[in-house]
Amino acid sequence: MATHSNNPKHGNLPLETTEFIGRSRQTDEVLEAFGTARLVTLTGPGGIGKTRIALRAAARTAPGLAQGAWLVELSPVLSPDLLEHTVAGVLGVADQTNRPLIDVLSDYLRERELLLVLDTCEHLVKECAELARTLLAAAPGVRILATSRQALDIPDEHRVVVGPMDTGPEGEAPALLRARAWPDGDPAPDDGDQGELARLCALLDGVPLAIELAAGLLRATSVDHLVHRLDERMNVLSSNAGAEPPVTDEGLDDCVPTVHRPVRHSGLRTTIGWSHEWCTPQERLLWARLSVFPGSFDARAVDFVCSVDPLADCDLTEVLDGLVDKSVLLREGPPDDSRYRLLDTVREYGAEWLDRLGESDRLRLRHRDYYRLLAHRGEQEWIGPDQARWQAGTVTELPNLRAALDTCLATEPDTALEMASDLVYFWFCCGHLREGRHYTEAALALAPDRPRGAARALWSCGMVAVGQGDLEAASRLTAEARALAEKYADEPALAGALCVHASALTLQGAPDQALPLYAAAHEQAARTGPRIIELISLPVWGYAHMMLGDADGVRARVDRLKELTSPIGEMWAGAYADYVWGNQCIAQGSPAEAIAPLCSSLEAKCHLDDLYGMAVTLDSLALAATGDRRPELAARIFGLVDRAWSVLGTPHLGSPEMTEHRRTCEAAVRAALSPTTYATHYAEGAESPSIHTGVTALLATLDAGTP
Repeated sequence: MATHSNNPKHGNLPLETTEFIGRSRQTDEVLEAFGTARLVTLTGPGGIGKTRIALRAAARTAPGLAQGAWLVELSPVLSPDLLEHTVAGVLGVADQTNRPLIDVLSDYLRERELLLVLDTCEHLVKECAELARTLLAAAPGVRILATSRQALDIPDEHRVVVGPMDTGPEGEAPALLRARAWPDGDPAPDDGDQGELARLCALLDGVPLAIELAAGLLRATSVDHLVHRLDERMNVLSSNAGAEPPVTDEGLDDCVPTVHRPVRHSGLRTTIGWSHEWCTPQERLLWARLSVFPGSFDARAVDFVCSVDPLADCDLTEVLDGLVDKSVLLREGPPDDSRYRLLDTVREYGAEWLDRLGESDRLRLRHRDYYRLLAHRGEQEWIGPDQARWQAGTVTELPNLRAALDTCLATEPDTALEMASDLVYFWFCCGHLREGRHYTEAALALAPDRPRGAARALWSCGMVAVGQGDLEAASRLTAEARALAEKYADEPALAGALCVHASALTLQGAPDQALPLYAAAHEQAARTGPRIIELISLPVWGYAHMMLGDADGVRARVDRLKELTSPIGEMWAGAYADYVWGNQCIAQGSPAEAIAPLCSSLEAKCHLDDLYGMAVTLDSLALAATGDRRPELAARIFGLVDRAWSVLGTPHLGSPEMTEHRRTCEAAVRAALSPTTYATHYAEGAESPSIHTGVTALLATLDAGTP
């Protein structure tokens, strides 16, 4: 992925990695438009440079806005249902309740001042228009900059049409071609070649993407040869009545059929087509197959998805390198962990080829199978030392995982149940509850007859519902899961159902009813799995003992959890041992002793970017600070945890006991401080650039021993 700004307060715009050439008029027009309009849409054909102009204009706008500018890349979003999820994810709005997400976004943005950049809206025009209309009405400080091949067509939209670059000898187009073809100071063409450069740019219609592709071709040929070949090709196209001459892939004749492609009288289309013909047969076929990836991808995924005849015996690393050299494929990240990406227009061209080759269905299924296996591997390896790597990696692969889940839903309901359930580690442990419930409920809706695999999906969905504070739904889902597990003698699913049901009972204030369920769930999971239930049953079981005043019961569950997690380097569940013990210290009147284990839990949750875990731990840390007579610290934590719950949704998971603890402690802190002092320390937490940043600063303060 592109490198982004590291200041979360001012947005996520990518840093420019190549020189911005020209386009000052269009950039200024966008900036001027925001003087009177709150929605500006850059329109124009694919490859014309809309995104680059939008990012430059956004970068110039961001410093004047309190919360900066935020880029939402929509090209990987294939389902309209995920538009709001994607916007929420970019903004860090993790509200996990069942409220309509558009209401959550509206509430979050109501008092904020920022620019939202919706990039590549054309496949979601109706949905983007409705989103923009709603957010602009709800949040007066929000501006929206959209890029699309067509306008959103809503009231008060200001449209900026992006056309070709100036192709004259001194124009923007030749300047761009020179910068991209000779980026490292290599000798530029002689002055006598300026006319040929301008002519080449004119043949390319002044389209920036076409010029960038041509710059890649200039690494292998001269300007005059490229002009001659392109001019010749354009003449052929203009005289062709219906289709281009057939193109045969030499060396793959037996496997790849001859394809007739429709004429597109466009410099970009012609240049992409010629870049395609400039590729080797293996590169052309790989280009087509790579179009099934909606987002970025790595070489391992390419090997699995694309290594079928006639590429089964090819070294695809070399083929990928060839596509990068020809500027067809973008390589991102460090050399030892590279990812690749196709630009939208280039992907569309490859997808057309894939469809005409009759391979679209096969490649989509191979893509589905790779990411289904990746999800299963994540589920298997989550309980172990690599949780931070799996968390970050799953976030990176989310566009591909979504596409694979959508394919599962369209092709195999049983596989959809399996994949949605495998990803419970991501949905629940990494804070993607709302999206997890969306996919799991969609899979369950396709299986009304409730096959065996539905039992696992039901308790997984119930686990997500607990995280949302939807305890009624959790109880209903787990009751059905338990009945189904007993019907099929599915012991792992029974363990999951019992544990999640017990968790719901605990949060509903019935820990005595939950204890036998925890015992049964843990014993069953220890014998048959799943490991996540074996571990997570222990801290919530210990919490139930704490609610009943049984310190020995708490200590036994905490010690057992440490025994299971410490030897294998597991962090996520193990952190809850510290969390529960910290709460026990508070309960037995030793708040000062609670701070160290709670900080340990908070540090682990911060490392895993587990917002849910951070929120519940901050709640308890505020109680400990209050009991330890540190009201300034407690006020600061109140501000930070309130911000966390405003993002997550239901405060304190809907637990009446937790809510009452907060009310009592806040009253004590307010009584100990003047209103001004309380407000100052509260704001220090509430106004942190991000929750993650606020937690990191808080831990540093506590490590330093600051009162």
